[in-house]
Amino acid sequence: MGFLDKLFKKKIEGKTVEEWYGIAVGETDPEKKIESFDKVLTLKPDFAGAWNLRGLEFVVLKRYEEAIASFDKALEIRPSYPEARYNKEDAETELRKISTAENPVEEKKEGPVEV
Repeated sequence: MGFLDKLFKKKIEGKTVEEWYGIAVGETDPEKKIESFDKVLTLKPDFAGAWNLRGLEFVVLKRYEEAIASFDKALEIRPSYPEARYNKEDAETELRKISTAENPVEEKKEGPVEV
């Protein structure tokens, strides 16, 4: 078996990148999808599409920081990846909404009015 054959036949838990990707895409539970995408990315860390899809699952779970980190990784690998860019912007928007809701700007409190 040549070097490239070995490279393309790498497996985790007896499954190839393609098999783990198929499992991830077919899964409905976001946590399990992330676990499968993690296995895909262990075997093929430069797979920008898998990083993007992994990020989307973190969005579903409202874990926006982790989503943004995944989208950043996808963009690091493929800077001109519009879906990852849009998804990252959406996740950042959601994160800002949460941040604003948790830390509203306090209105100025006026002191007692003297008459």
